[in-house]
Amino acid sequence: MATLGWIIETALDRLYERGQEPDNLPPSYPCRHCGQIFDSPLAREQHELEHPLNKPILYFRDRELGMSTLLITTPVQPGDWDARSISVLKLNGRNMDSVNDLQQEMASVKRGLYTLEYSNEHTKNKLRIKLCIADNEQLVEVDNAFRTFCSSGSFSEKQVLDFYSAIKHCDTVSPYINGLIRYIHGLQAKDHLSEITSFEDFDKRFNQALDELKDYNTALSHAIRSIIRFNRNDFSIISHSSGLPELDRAVAIFRGKPCCNLSHVNADYELPVDYATEYILKTLIPTFATTTMDEFIELTMGLPRRYRSPQDNSKLNYLCWRLAHKLDDSDRQEVFRRSLQHDDVFSELIGEEIA
Repeated sequence: MATLGWIIETALDRLYERGQEPDNLPPSYPCRHCGQIFDSPLAREQHELEHPLNKPILYFRDRELGMSTLLITTPVQPGDWDARSISVLKLNGRNMDSVNDLQQEMASVKRGLYTLEYSNEHTKNKLRIKLCIADNEQLVEVDNAFRTFCSSGSFSEKQVLDFYSAIKHCDTVSPYINGLIRYIHGLQAKDHLSEITSFEDFDKRFNQALDELKDYNTALSHAIRSIIRFNRNDFSIISHSSGLPELDRAVAIFRGKPCCNLSHVNADYELPVDYATEYILKTLIPTFATTTMDEFIELTMGLPRRYRSPQDNSKLNYLCWRLAHKLDDSDRQEVFRRSLQHDDVFSELIGEEIA
């Protein structure tokens, strides 16, 4: 299985682990309905009253909650909960007088399963809450085990079982462990190495991994989520510094930025990725700015179709279109433009670059 060089100690990793913005950035409070920015919570609250609402709304850490299960992995702090248009609030059948009561209840425990009902005269909603406050030492232990068992780029079923056996006692981070294992299963499926999951279902495993890992602000979680989003062509929400220099350079190109040389870096570890991602990042991107059109097309053919997803094909077509555009090869430019005209990501990007 393929790997990428992974630098753990980047400024962004430290930012994510601190869980706060850099000190030189003033705080801002976006409206949770329209996105307008305000300088204080009070100004935002006064503005939000202008939005007419009939449905009851519950917020956790400024995010409006839907019907899916809410996983809480870090200690609940004052101000984490907020509500609008709610007249009845029940936690496991017990009435809560206010979100402050809910806040105190959630802050007093580290693990638990809850059903939260909130309603008004128009609508009644129900939300499941899983409280599993992560022990930092267990997070570190799991990350170290992942690097020990999973950095070689080769995954046998025994290696996956050995990894799980080494960290299964880390019960405060079980969703995190599940997310890492789902990621491995997704890699195996995409590279045709799984006896259980087909290539067509690799994205389901990736989506499961993304869902399990999204609430953990660790360097490993951030790097894996960046790889999954790269697979999905979600370039706009990948950070500018993932700890994976080859990925960061490629993301800039797929956002329409100029191609830049990659300075030599000493990677701390190798992060396992799928073969198509490794081929794009290590073979195609480095030669993108220096090769001829014919040579580059031949290089794209070196990535067997059985390893490519539709999103991978779009990435290859975009690189070919961009090279043709650079070389003023109008015929091939038109061929690859047509191949991307119905692609939600690249059709818009091509239009912007032509303009």
